[in-house]
Amino acid sequence: MDTKPLQKKAKSRGIAVNGQGGYERHILLCTGLRQSGDTCCPAEEGAKTWKYLGKRLKQLTQDGHNIYCTEVECLMFCRGGPLAVVYPEGTWYCHVTAEVCERIIQEHLLEGKPVEEFMFARNPFLKDL
Repeated sequence: MDTKPLQKKAKSRGIAVNGQGGYERHILLCTGLRQSGDTCCPAEEGAKTWKYLGKRLKQLTQDGHNIYCTEVECLMFCRGGPLAVVYPEGTWYCHVTAEVCERIIQEHLLEGKPVEEFMFARNPFLKDL
């Protein structure tokens, strides 16, 4: 199977294909709308937070940071959204409005201190399995 097209796409998104480089952190943002139509937050709030996060991460990239974000439809909690998970720490956040998102960026991503007020779980990856 030819994986070169996928490797090219990965490189264009800053994903290391040779095990070197990579991201400081990966943020998954649940914008609240499931295919079933159920929501954990108003769709416009999730969309607003997603747009804000993308704008801010572009700015951080220009400042030399390498943080990846992925929009997901649902993280299976179905309440308290928009929700976010920051990896590799596995820190889960609820009620992630654009304002809360900025606090997560400033305090957690840049200063390394989770925003306790909105954190509801922590589930880091197991190392060296």
